[in-house]
Amino acid sequence: MPDSVAGRRYAQRHIEAGLPQLNCPQGQWRQVLVIPAYREPPELLQRLSSLAAQASHCLFILVLNRPDSDPDTQANEALRNAAHALHPASMDTAISSCYLLPPSSCLFLYDTERELGPLPAGQGVGLARKIGCDIAWQWQQNGAIAGNWICSSDADALLPHDYFQRLNDCPETAVAATYPFYHAAGPDPLCNEATALYELRLHHYVLGLQYAGSPYAHHSLGSCLAVRAQAYAQVRGFPRRAGGEDFYLLNKLAKLGPITHLAGECIQLQSRMSQRVPFGTGPAVMQIAAAGTLEDAALFYHPACFVALRAVLATATQLQQASDADCISLLREQGIPDALAQLSNKTLCEMGWLQALQHCRRQGKTREQYLRQFHQWFDAFRTLKFIHALRDDALPQQSLQGLAALQPLLWPGASGSECDVQALLCSIRNEWHWTTLNRARC
Repeated sequence: MPDSVAGRRYAQRHIEAGLPQLNCPQGQWRQVLVIPAYREPPELLQRLSSLAAQASHCLFILVLNRPDSDPDTQANEALRNAAHALHPASMDTAISSCYLLPPSSCLFLYDTERELGPLPAGQGVGLARKIGCDIAWQWQQNGAIAGNWICSSDADALLPHDYFQRLNDCPETAVAATYPFYHAAGPDPLCNEATALYELRLHHYVLGLQYAGSPYAHHSLGSCLAVRAQAYAQVRGFPRRAGGEDFYLLNKLAKLGPITHLAGECIQLQSRMSQRVPFGTGPAVMQIAAAGTLEDAALFYHPACFVALRAVLATATQLQQASDADCISLLREQGIPDALAQLSNKTLCEMGWLQALQHCRRQGKTREQYLRQFHQWFDAFRTLKFIHALRDDALPQQSLQGLAALQPLLWPGASGSECDVQALLCSIRNEWHWTTLNRARC
């Protein structure tokens, strides 16, 4: 049973009700991976079997789900039947729908349609992830799963052979880890191009946060994530949201400790259009593809947004000892244009930053304590809110060509109308120092 205050509180107050209990030998499995599945083909099981053939004593928790906005009761039938056709595992007769994945792993199918009915559309994939991760967390606390990581991915992800082993490289202080990823080309050229643009947008945003010195400079993809079990309980698990559940989970986790960026071979994601969730990669790719000329799609935040963010984060550090009245002058001292300093100051005041700074000074007597308090307030959500305010007031989003003109050093070889999406995507992937193998794929 949970041996920490956070663990006991999570088990008593926040874990999903009615989850299956399991009695089996201690350390039956070494690692666990949770995958939600909605309208996915049976080929998913083949990919899991391939990973199981190279991994040892792993548990795969597959959470079949359907939102109540979808009346099709047959939406998951093909995958359900394929799973039931697998050879049953026999370690616990009280648990049905547990199947062998040779040589030593298992698949546990939790069918929310059969157990709970359709899930509320407003909670969707977030609730499905939470159910699966809650099962994993509970079975870890009972000793059935020896590892202390809960891995999260998606049905369209092709995971590398050393997917689980790579977590051994994480420092003890890490509360979560993110895997490198790329979207593989599919049969639809328009979908591929739109997906490449969207992936560029994701990388550009995180690289912009890195440039600004934000502690929240990480990708937020539920398909490429692992969480320490104790930290998972401390932040009360995945939020029940139909989209963005990975962003909000990581936002809370980053306040507990470091998030490790894993190196090595990438998780391969499918390039596909999808409406399974209200927002995210699938719907975004559909919108980009429907916009007409892809090169004209204004997808990228203006680089000046990150210049302003960098100045704000530097100014916040100095304001521990300075007065609030010095804010605008300190912003100017960061070397940004006066108009951008004025706009940043106006946006921050509207966000309540002066009151927040007063709280940070009261609660943080040392520089380290003060900065911790500040970044607890100016978190990933407020960072995005700040950038959106700048965008809406004066710094509109840019097309690929517009971005290449404004920020040529980030887009080597791009000029004017000669922006090659795939070439630019490769340059950004290389910026993340991925392996030679992954660079060769470009």
